[in-house]
Amino acid sequence: MTTPSTPSLPDNWSEQRSTLQRIMTHVLCQARQRSDGLFDLLPAAGGFATPNLGDQRQRVRISGAHLIEERAMGDNIRHVTTTTRSHRVDGASISDLCQFLGFEPDPGFWVGGDTPDLGDPDEPLHLHPGVASTIGNWFLIGAEAIDRVIVHRAPDEAALARVWPEHFDLGVDIAIDGELRCNLGASGGDSFHEEPYMYVGPWNDARPGASGFWNAPFGAVVTYGDLAAEPAAASTADHVNRITAFFDEGIRRLTAG
Repeated sequence: MTTPSTPSLPDNWSEQRSTLQRIMTHVLCQARQRSDGLFDLLPAAGGFATPNLGDQRQRVRISGAHLIEERAMGDNIRHVTTTTRSHRVDGASISDLCQFLGFEPDPGFWVGGDTPDLGDPDEPLHLHPGVASTIGNWFLIGAEAIDRVIVHRAPDEAALARVWPEHFDLGVDIAIDGELRCNLGASGGDSFHEEPYMYVGPWNDARPGASGFWNAPFGAVVTYGDLAAEPAAASTADHVNRITAFFDEGIRRLTAG
């Protein structure tokens, strides 16, 4: 049996997405900021994660329905002490999750002009168990497609693809022709489009070629629904190929134009 690589989204996707974004921002990003002053994250199977932090190589991640903290202590692979702890997200509060990691939520924590509101840190969270996995897999599809574009097109300059809590997306910007730059990414959804989407976002106003490709105010998108409408046998690899071709087409048009 083939498992759909784009499972159906819950009916209250917008609410679930907002809950996950609050957890991302006020738990994982704050955990990272306390360690190294940064707050961007990485896509990961089952959700998203901090990089390894500090001398104990702490990593904090959301995997499915759980918050997981991992540590690896020691400087010799033969004598490393490792620990893994988990805390269920559904039914917990932001305060519970932060306290599990050893700190209190900061109402003033800031990740940009669109920082998600902390809300009531003691209110129980209600998170569908498949939401984080869906977002994590979506970000990973985007990440692999971005890697392919960078490798095959060898742009003059590429930034680092990172998960940004402010906009709830995995994004990168690349130089594709002289000073022309373009954003590529995977969004979890926002006020433009409720469902997740992949995007090509030129830094200028140029929209060369047939207008049908440029279907968003900021450039072009392929939506979660677009991929879900493909044959049931379509695999994650097929989706990566589709998104790679989409990114590549956007760059080709901009370069040719």
